[in-house]
Amino acid sequence: MFNRLTPHSGAAFLFLLIPSAALADVNLAEGRTIFNETAQPPCAVCHALSDAGAEAEIGPNLDEFKPTVAQVRAAVTSGIGVMPAFSETLTEAQIEAVSQYVAQVTGEDSAAASQETSEETVSADTSVGLMPGAELLATGDATAGERTFRRCAACHTVDEGGANRVGPNLYGIVGAPVAAVPDYDYSDALIGYAGIWSPDRLAAFLANPRGEVRGTKMGFAGLRKEQDIADVMAYLAQLSSAE
Repeated sequence: MFNRLTPHSGAAFLFLLIPSAALADVNLAEGRTIFNETAQPPCAVCHALSDAGAEAEIGPNLDEFKPTVAQVRAAVTSGIGVMPAFSETLTEAQIEAVSQYVAQVTGEDSAAASQETSEETVSADTSVGLMPGAELLATGDATAGERTFRRCAACHTVDEGGANRVGPNLYGIVGAPVAAVPDYDYSDALIGYAGIWSPDRLAAFLANPRGEVRGTKMGFAGLRKEQDIADVMAYLAQLSSAE
């Protein structure tokens, strides 16, 4: 004879009968709602994400960035750069749901992505192995760099004498002194970085801002593709040499 199921065990039994695909759909639907509506301000106000129908350009394009679960969780919980923290307005379960959602719909493997990655590991993965900055600059395509730079345009202007936004104006940045744009409130970390924006340093910063300059206020995680870095450098150098 079968023992009567307790309410708790009965619920667990029914849970096991639900196909895993259906559970995934429920989780994705919840994450999408949090992304578009529940979070205040909604994530869709700042980030592009095709699954959510979001096309904003203030923050990184999540379809291109493909963040891991851990990266989304950390950013949503504690904030990053100009992005506010949501730890007081979203529950832990909601933060986990939106983190899993973003990682899944952008193509990250959620099981592998949930592994925490230290800043040191991120820095090593994104900066070690870059070809020398001068070589990158020489191989860059300024026209392609202008297109790639659109991800940065919400925070930076590049016209001569342009206004500072969330980040400083970047006209003439290649070879310029670090933290020297007038009337911009730089972080102590970037001021301490000092020196000039040589091709080597600029390449490393574009690859991983927070790894190259610990404590920088810049919220962008960096460009993953070496060719994108080369192209953006070529674009910025072209502006630097414009009369």
